Amino acid sequence: MAEVSEDIYRYIVERIFPLYRDFDPAHRLDHVTAVVNAALEMSRHYDVDPDMVAVAAACHDLGLCEDRRTHHLVSGRIIRENPDLKRWFSPEEIETIAQAAEDHRASSDREPRGIYGRIIAEADRQIDPE
Repeated sequence: MAEVSEDIYRYIVERIFPLYRDFDPAHRLDHVTAVVNAALEMSRHYDVDPDMVAVAAACHDLGLCEDRRTHHLVSGRIIRENPDLKRWFSPEEIETIAQAAEDHRASSDREPRGIYGRIIAEADRQIDPE
């Protein structure tokens, strides 16, 4: 994650990745790291903030802590309620990150709302455990 700031990288590795340890085998650390790496690789072709891409990708499945069916929406809520993100991102950026997580779901019946959601959705589809 060379293009991601050191603080964000450390936060993701130390605070976000460990949350995946108790998820189902298809959504553990190997899945989320693959999605983050794929999303960052794709993001090089767009005018986007790599820190926002990394956080959205890292958080995209956090809602699995509640359930599978609505995990994408729960992930958005978790992002919006995360006070740590306010250190690095504006309220508008946090909303964009949350929407990207909400829009990542392959079974969604609508297109992602923005480029961040498209990147996360495509990265997740490439690694989709189902």
